[in-house]
Amino acid sequence: MSNISEEDVRRAADIREWLTKQIGDKQEEIERLRTILLIIDMLLKRGSFKTAASLGTLSTIPSKKFSEASSSNRSHDEVNTISESDSPESELGKSIPLQSHQNEPRDQGRGERYLETKELRRIKDNLLLCTASISSAYVEIIPAEGIMLSVEIQPFKSFFQNRILEGMRSRDLEKANKGEISETDCLSYQIDTDDESHIRRIVIRNYRARDRLNEIFNTCTWVLTRMVERKGG
Repeated sequence: MSNISEEDVRRAADIREWLTKQIGDKQEEIERLRTILLIIDMLLKRGSFKTAASLGTLSTIPSKKFSEASSSNRSHDEVNTISESDSPESELGKSIPLQSHQNEPRDQGRGERYLETKELRRIKDNLLLCTASISSAYVEIIPAEGIMLSVEIQPFKSFFQNRILEGMRSRDLEKANKGEISETDCLSYQIDTDDESHIRRIVIRNYRARDRLNEIFNTCTWVLTRMVERKGG
């Protein structure tokens, strides 16, 4: 090791930094490619060959503004969410009706206005699973009335928390370490439960990008569907 010069050490450090950046970039690219591949596999499995324009992959349809009339006059838009297959990766391309409303209710806790609210529903019977209220800084997900699910029911921790949320947070922290974003802009979350570990509220801050928000909705819908079924619902 004594034959290694300071210049060699400096170059090795530069190369290591470059490799670390390349790995991070490739990981994000691989995740996007994997999602596209899974959607294609799903379409082939269903024997449905649609044009790219008709897929609306993992994107939301512009919401309609709330009417000031009664709820019966409010309009609903469908957006794509994750399916309820036994394997989340194998079913990402299937669409689940997800009711979307755009309004401006004030968030009492933070003094902000929600940009829109969305209802995440199970595909087979349109069961309301939860409602997501979205602001520019965070999204708040609250289970629907009658949906009592413990955080101990899988795949909540193993998939939604540890893989999706922690995965997004880890990638943000890597970017923060490289100076690409501020540490205060990194995704964070909290999961509120009652005394019996039932989910009461999930708050996800700094989702930042619309595609990440859609991924959260997709996976949350699939996970809650699986949890309800495991409870016999």
